[in-house]
Amino acid sequence: INQMRFLAREGHIESGSFPVEKLVEDAYQEAMRQQPVEGAQLKIEPGDRSFNITGDRAALKHALSEIMLNALQANPKAPHIGVRFQSSGSTGDRAVTIEVQDNGAGFSAEAAKKVPSAFFTTRNVGLGLGLTVSQKIIETHHGKLEIVPSPSGLVRVSLPMDAGLAGAI
Repeated sequence: INQMRFLAREGHIESGSFPVEKLVEDAYQEAMRQQPVEGAQLKIEPGDRSFNITGDRAALKHALSEIMLNALQANPKAPHIGVRFQSSGSTGDRAVTIEVQDNGAGFSAEAAKKVPSAFFTTRNVGLGLGLTVSQKIIETHHGKLEIVPSPSGLVRVSLPMDAGLAGAI
């Protein structure tokens, strides 16, 4: 039901500025709450983590938790999720890219194209709405969701940085 609510929401988003690293950590914790997996690991790669974004924190947390949940489900015996942050653009038009990589089977080129489509799933459980909802939320925030064909699961999320606080916590 929550997935349908997010899909049906139009336009209005709450707005606040917050650190993206904390958002990712909270999204992982939410995914683990939904599907506890013994031995699961989240590793945030070394590098600059001081990026702030502006938007509806609850909605973006939901979008990222769906991505994390997919990563946990990709290898249910021993999921390892790696996260890396990168910045791009120039003053006033900066973005942060969040790369989420898991140790599951990955995406074929064909599956990568279909994954964000409603009701597409590679598993025999679930409705196939998680990444559809994530994509809608991210696009509402003027961002982009990219499913990368690769031997292990790789999802890229690009979001505009908070122009006033880019690089500050």
